[in-house]
Amino acid sequence: MLLMIHTYEKQTYILMKKIAVIALWFGPLHDYFRLWTRSLRANEDYDFLLFTDQDIDRSEIPDNLKVTTLTLEDLKDLIRQRLHIKPTFEFSYKLCDFRPAFGELFAPLLTNYDFWGYCDMDLMFGKVSHFLTDDILSSYKKIFNRGHLTLYKNEEYINTLYRSSKSIDAQAIMESNACFIFDEWHGIHQIFKEFNIPQYHDECIADINPNKARYTCSNIQNYKKQLFVWENGLVKQYFLHEGSMQHRELAYIHFQKRKICINDVSVYSSSSIALTSLSFIPLNQKVSPGLISKYDQPNYLHFLQRHSKRLLNALSNYTKKSTPIDKSLISKTIEA
Repeated sequence: MLLMIHTYEKQTYILMKKIAVIALWFGPLHDYFRLWTRSLRANEDYDFLLFTDQDIDRSEIPDNLKVTTLTLEDLKDLIRQRLHIKPTFEFSYKLCDFRPAFGELFAPLLTNYDFWGYCDMDLMFGKVSHFLTDDILSSYKKIFNRGHLTLYKNEEYINTLYRSSKSIDAQAIMESNACFIFDEWHGIHQIFKEFNIPQYHDECIADINPNKARYTCSNIQNYKKQLFVWENGLVKQYFLHEGSMQHRELAYIHFQKRKICINDVSVYSSSSIALTSLSFIPLNQKVSPGLISKYDQPNYLHFLQRHSKRLLNALSNYTKKSTPIDKSLISKTIEA
């Protein structure tokens, strides 16, 4: 394991990019993985470091995506060696609780970067630098407070801050089997507040609500008729408002907890893509009010499956009388 990491370090040592974004993925890739990788191309000032147990065709990935083969057991070994923590988890979703420690966990790979961060893969990026300017990066130690994309200043103090809190026990969280959302509001966000370190956040993304039938954002204004489009490397929200068609650009769109099937493989090469609740569709025409109405449709199958699963999980937890999360491990006061 360590030999593989050292080999990877030699391969990437000459890179002098400003920002490194880390992604972990274990298990089969989703249908739109190739669209995720395409969306990285528009962000040439970022390097993306993907660690996965999947066999990926390296010929189809952009130059700023570096893939390292890694199993879940390899990662556990690395956690033990680098963080001196005993991981007990058996499912990859728990890795969200380890994200604030990536600055230490992957430190040898980050020496040439000013910022490091982590991101989800159930999203498509627009042009992130349109929103995170040099002025913002120069003024803040932490960027964004949602787990889909978060950046940290690559400094020893910031990289170790996750385990410096007097109210949140990071080691206990990481050694527990439960999920604590440590990478978001309930964890690292509160620790930065505890140490009075300003954090930058702007709702410049489309965070799609997983419990809705149609694409509805949980964080920005929605419209009666709207359509999200990936267009020549940009993410846009088109909408009908006050009798006219308008749009806004977004840093990225996040499709959490949705299974999205690709029915038309030409979408992988299309310069414009309609991101709908039913599928991703190549566009061969300009967005119009009629096109928005055509594609802004609900996915009732997803809605029923999502709520059925939530109900079954609730019943299962009730019948098993499952132990609730130990609230002493997280901040007692959850603030925005």
